[in-house]
Amino acid sequence: MIVSIEDYMRRQIIKLAWPVILEGAGMMAVGVLLTAMVGRLGAVALAGVGLSNMLQFSAAMVFAAAGTGAAALVARETGAGNWREVRSITGQAIMLGIVFGSLLAGIGWVSAEAALSLTAADREVVVLAAGLVKIAFLFTPMFLIMSIGSAVLRGMGKTKIAFYITLLSNIVAIGVAYILVFGMGVPAIGPYGAAWGLGVSQFVGGAAVLAVLNRQKRIQLSWRHILVIRSKVIARILTISVPSAVEQLAMQGGRMVFTIMLAGVSAQQFAAHQIAIQIESMSFLPGFGFSVASMTLVGQYLGKGMSHRAVQFAWLTNKIACLCMAVIGAAIFAFAGPLASLFIDDAQVVKWGMLCVMISVLEQPTIAICFVLGGALRGAGDTKWPMYITTTGVWFVRLPLVYLFIVVWGYDVTAAWYITAVDYLLRSAVLWWRFDSKKWTE
Repeated sequence: MIVSIEDYMRRQIIKLAWPVILEGAGMMAVGVLLTAMVGRLGAVALAGVGLSNMLQFSAAMVFAAAGTGAAALVARETGAGNWREVRSITGQAIMLGIVFGSLLAGIGWVSAEAALSLTAADREVVVLAAGLVKIAFLFTPMFLIMSIGSAVLRGMGKTKIAFYITLLSNIVAIGVAYILVFGMGVPAIGPYGAAWGLGVSQFVGGAAVLAVLNRQKRIQLSWRHILVIRSKVIARILTISVPSAVEQLAMQGGRMVFTIMLAGVSAQQFAAHQIAIQIESMSFLPGFGFSVASMTLVGQYLGKGMSHRAVQFAWLTNKIACLCMAVIGAAIFAFAGPLASLFIDDAQVVKWGMLCVMISVLEQPTIAICFVLGGALRGAGDTKWPMYITTTGVWFVRLPLVYLFIVVWGYDVTAAWYITAVDYLLRSAVLWWRFDSKKWTE
């Protein structure tokens, strides 16, 4: 049977993308299950866990960007067959994760309550969240090892192994949390059980990553590769990672400011907004999966000296992702009402939630472009342009317009969703232009 070049490329893309999509679905399921567990303990427990998770995740993801730089370099060196360099990059990236994670753990332990006091949360929620954050930050070094190591495995094209590691971590999180939250054979510790469940799962995930990398025949990573400092390799990683870290900082900070500004709408509209975000996030799964496929394939084929093939892979991945997310968007549009009603039994909240979800359909193709072409640029090591585009879109388009329409002029919550759609449209257009210029191949 003769297989065309395009069919072969399509199979390679799908092979890399589907484990990442399932990995994201599993993480989303863990979030839902933990929320359901803690939700049975009351509103204070639920708010405290949500606040602590947001703080730890937002802080850790900025430093997890070291995985972006490492993955881009690993993909390039994998394509070139430079396995000694792959091992060196991996070891130094994990060392950076340990250092950054330890710093975050110390800072989080000392300043958790002061940082959370800056929010508008009730004092009872702040005190609980501070205790939970201290537990969460203890495991930040292992969380970063897991994040960076998994990114490296994806850069090598081993997305299936990264999926299995995350699956193991998810199972541990749910099992430990259930036992500790409700006291199955041990004293129940309530919401603190959820924090320990996530922490233990991150420890297990980090240990699993190290074990897998040690058993990879071509690199056989050991502690001597991690603990020996190689300044030139670290400089290579940071050159690519720092723009990604700034991009993450812009995204996470923008998300918090966006939420604070939307808090000015009615309680029903704000609740509807939160529900719509949960529904829309399901559509991001294929986007993230195809983003990883694009990053990996572009990096590897540039490493092989086949820039023309890297371009072909990126455009084909973009085409598949746009189609998939358009189909998901159509399904979400058709079932917007029933989906919103799954979260709450309030006609007004469901009405506003349905409107927000229907507007989100406008974003699907442009989000796909942002995911895939942004991933392709990162795979080529061109992380500065995604940083410029994301930072400009969030801080100079979305947030000023939301401030004007919501805070100053008093429009309803749907205005924020139309503005977000415009933001993604502009970002996707600039990313398309940058990728089509082919300057990133340099």
